[in-house]
Amino acid sequence: MADLISKEKENGVHQSTVKVIFLSVFEIGSAFLMSFYFRQFANNSGFPNGGMTWFLIYLGLFVGFSFLAALFIKELQWSGLAAGLSVMASMAVFYDYFSMIFLVFGFLIFLIFIWGIHRLQGELENNLKIKFFRLVKAALPKITLGIAILISLFSYFLFSIRVSSASPEQSGFPISFEFFQSFILKPNEKIIGIFVPDFSFQKPLQIIFSGFLEKQISEKVSGFQNLSASAKENILESAVQKEFTDGLTKFFNYKINVQDAVDKIVYDILTMKFSQLGETAKNFIIIGISVILFLIIQTLFIPINWLFSVVLFIIYSFLLAVDFVNIVSEPRSKEVIRI
Repeated sequence: MADLISKEKENGVHQSTVKVIFLSVFEIGSAFLMSFYFRQFANNSGFPNGGMTWFLIYLGLFVGFSFLAALFIKELQWSGLAAGLSVMASMAVFYDYFSMIFLVFGFLIFLIFIWGIHRLQGELENNLKIKFFRLVKAALPKITLGIAILISLFSYFLFSIRVSSASPEQSGFPISFEFFQSFILKPNEKIIGIFVPDFSFQKPLQIIFSGFLEKQISEKVSGFQNLSASAKENILESAVQKEFTDGLTKFFNYKINVQDAVDKIVYDILTMKFSQLGETAKNFIIIGISVILFLIIQTLFIPINWLFSVVLFIIYSFLLAVDFVNIVSEPRSKEVIRI
């Protein structure tokens, strides 16, 4: 740290050691808490109602402090050290999954963070004026890329252990029913709702299929609309059994209870099919789910990065206003080639 101060003084700019430590500690701390709450949320153990909320809060804080540390800590060796300790802190939460793969991906994530820091400091060095949004563009995508890989890596190990440690009474499917319900099915309800009005995965299958058949039956069976509610229900239940349930039961080789919710039926069928696979196929599916998760996170970060950019600019402007940081001009000389 003494080297940091002496070098800054040589350049005529003093960099506060306290502020450097402050930024580094908060970057490392937010990385640890982000991973901690992600594990709680993913395992559905503890903080059932707030695990995801706290995970997203600390993810945002980690992104913010990572960028601010890269921006304000001038020496690459110190900002790189903070980034490396952040990666170690986040991975420490998953110490029980330690392996060579864990180390390799941890080092890759560290290199991605260093890449972002180097790009940001290169922008600072090569421009006479500070262009904040160019700095964000240089560093922020690298930070979020590293986080996406980190979350996907953690998910792979959590999925794997869930499958390998499942007892015969448990499903052994990589994704819990709650996660599957909230993050796989729920986002697709509105898309399906375009074609099927009032569709919900939580509705019983009987109600969904009855909605398809009721109009057809009313056209074919004279006086159908004048029947009692119980008589209509019996006719529709028989039609659903004949038109859909028997065929689906035979196709999936799974006894379908039409009174069950659609999400439970879908999850149970996937679980059954997954349990019939060999270990190699299961591992490939887990890898595939982790890759898909990575792509989803990266896609989500495209619009979110714009929001981060605005928030970071507001924070940057505030820090300038309260004199936490300040902009100074320094004389520069450089070599040029002339002919």
